[in-house]
Amino acid sequence: MSRPALSDPLGTALTWVWAFGTAAGLAMVGLLAQGESSADRDFLTHPSLNVDDPGPDDPAG
Repeated sequence: MSRPALSDPLGTALTWVWAFGTAAGLAMVGLLAQGESSADRDFLTHPSLNVDDPGPDDPAG
C-alpha cells in the first residue's frame, strides 16, 4: 500500500511569497519606469531655468 506524497506547506508558502514578491517588484519597476519617461517628456516641454554666467566684458557682471 503506498501513500501519496504530502506537499510541503513551508515550501508552498515560500513559493507564494516569492511569486507575490516578484509580481509586486515587476509592478514597481513598471511604475517607476513610467514615471521616469513622463518626467523626461515634461522636462523637454519646459524651458531650462539655467542662466549662463556673465562674461568678464559683461556690464551687468
